[in-house]
Amino acid sequence: MKKIYNGHSFLGGLMLCIAVFLGVGFYDFYLNNVKMSAIELGLGLLLLVYVVIVRIMRKRDMDAYMSMIVNGDDGLSHNAVTSLPMPMVILSVDGYIMWYNDLFVDIVKEEKLYNVPVYELISDIKWTEILKSETIETECVYNEHIYAVRGKIVKNSDNTSVLLYFDDKTEFVALETKYQNERTVVGLVVIDNYDDIFSKLDDVESQQAVALINRNIVQWVEETEGIIKRLERDRYLVMFENRNLPECIAKKFDVLEKIRQIGEEIHLPVSVSIGVGIGEILTESEEFARAALDMAHGRGGDQAVIKDGVQFSFYGGKTREYEKSTRVKTRTFANAFKDIIKKSDAVFFMGHSNADYDCFGAAIGLSRVCRDMGKRAYIVNDTSQSIELMLAEMREIPEYNGMLISGEYASEIITEESLVVVLDTHRPSMLPAENLLSMTDKVVLIDHHRRSTEFLPHTSLMYHEPYASSTCEMATEIIQYIDDKRTISPFEAKALYVGILMDTKNFMVKTGVRTFEAASFLRRYGLDTVEIKKFFTMDKNDYLHKLKIMETLEVYDDSIGIAFTEEKYANMRVVSSVTCDDMLNIKGIKAAFVVYPIDSDVYISARSFGDINVQLICEKLSGGGHMTVAGAQMKGMSIEAVRLELKAAIAEYINETKEE
Repeated sequence: MKKIYNGHSFLGGLMLCIAVFLGVGFYDFYLNNVKMSAIELGLGLLLLVYVVIVRIMRKRDMDAYMSMIVNGDDGLSHNAVTSLPMPMVILSVDGYIMWYNDLFVDIVKEEKLYNVPVYELISDIKWTEILKSETIETECVYNEHIYAVRGKIVKNSDNTSVLLYFDDKTEFVALETKYQNERTVVGLVVIDNYDDIFSKLDDVESQQAVALINRNIVQWVEETEGIIKRLERDRYLVMFENRNLPECIAKKFDVLEKIRQIGEEIHLPVSVSIGVGIGEILTESEEFARAALDMAHGRGGDQAVIKDGVQFSFYGGKTREYEKSTRVKTRTFANAFKDIIKKSDAVFFMGHSNADYDCFGAAIGLSRVCRDMGKRAYIVNDTSQSIELMLAEMREIPEYNGMLISGEYASEIITEESLVVVLDTHRPSMLPAENLLSMTDKVVLIDHHRRSTEFLPHTSLMYHEPYASSTCEMATEIIQYIDDKRTISPFEAKALYVGILMDTKNFMVKTGVRTFEAASFLRRYGLDTVEIKKFFTMDKNDYLHKLKIMETLEVYDDSIGIAFTEEKYANMRVVSSVTCDDMLNIKGIKAAFVVYPIDSDVYISARSFGDINVQLICEKLSGGGHMTVAGAQMKGMSIEAVRLELKAAIAEYINETKEE
């Protein structure tokens, strides 16, 4: 096939030459320069004839090229494509129209389209995006119509062309929007800590408070044009159309704040949790609503969580968690935990990677329960500088010989009848040996962190309480309820006590009545509080590194401290955590962040007094934790880049807080 002249600049140049020759020829004729005029007019006419011939050849070659395209690998006929009931256009590689059918004319409402750039004709088409892949799939909007633009880049030895066809999806999109708007959304609303709160009021006050709560919940449902059914005294079922959900989101579920204000009036922590499910069918929506409500409770309550088929979305959750006084759940879990231990051949305790005193202390304490029941107990642990003092003391006690094992060795000796107990985290990606979860069906979770979207895929038993101060507090209660006459060694009591001290910052944060009761129980077993102080001391080098980090302190928004270091120091995780704690001692600082490197990653430690929810800030950076203690890990980024992202996350959090 001959080359197709798709160079619009070539023909444009010829037309310019023709105009020049004819113009100069007529001018010379006017000046009576007949000879030159004849030459110039002759050249102009010859070029004009040439252009006409080129256009005819181009049309013929274009038809042949179209035939080559449609009769090539796909085996289609030329007639089938030209009569295809769909707008089509063929373009040069630079986006100029070479061929089009009548239906394409009907779209653009113009007749003369040859050599017209398609991206000027339809501005929504981004030509650079079109050329990124040989198979083209995109969308554009033109004259209030939505088109699915599909096509292919066709190459041969002479030319590269782009074949596009336009599928009008306007009616389909309108129908899909109508379907999405009319889908039924299922919501579950639960009054948090109903028994704990209203047991403190007399009958009249209780009835008045419940009436106010009911009124606000019903008013919220009426705004969504939905229906509400009270299932239990503290639980409601809500149903409304999906088209009303964006308004709830825009208002950040203001019913949460209204209920919270009722609590402020009666001086009690009244709040509600809302789970909203959006599924393909009604039963799936109800299932999603239950999962969303579980997530809301797992994150401390007083928030709304929306779950669809893709993700969770969170609204609210900026208040402190309040301690629950009931211990029924703990007692029930302890009994079930005891039974599952009896039916297992061995128990593998596993905390998060880079273990701290909380997860490690809980593992040591609970291992006593297993050993007293005649079961082999192991602690799966990776190397962690932060618990080296406790590890050194443990290695000197003969009864713990062989208890500490690596993830690789655990994989070799675990059986289907073994029990894996995950401590102080619910995120599989944070475990030192995640593969153990798939090697047995017996998995127990004990954790106090507010729930994130990443969660253990399956558990036989779960004790997840975000109100608890620490995993060691939860473990201490479990030990008591399994057998109230049980004795533990001074080292085990020390390990549990140190874990509580660490997560409560010496009983300063997240400390409730049950925290002190757990500590009191441990004090009965020979605790030396002076000796425990050694676990929280720093050597000279650590202290000097802490001071260097403090020198970089920058105060953001008059209340948030941000510090950083680019130095890779062996004990940097501990130093950064201590620095974060110390920054809160500076007047005016309500939240503190430290950015530091470990290996090729960058980490963030975060602390607050609770007025600022550092968990929500860290979640914007794919991290998590508690309102008062949180963190994040960033891969493949520099310290400066992480600092900028942290500031952006803080700014976003502040704006969201001001809007509520």
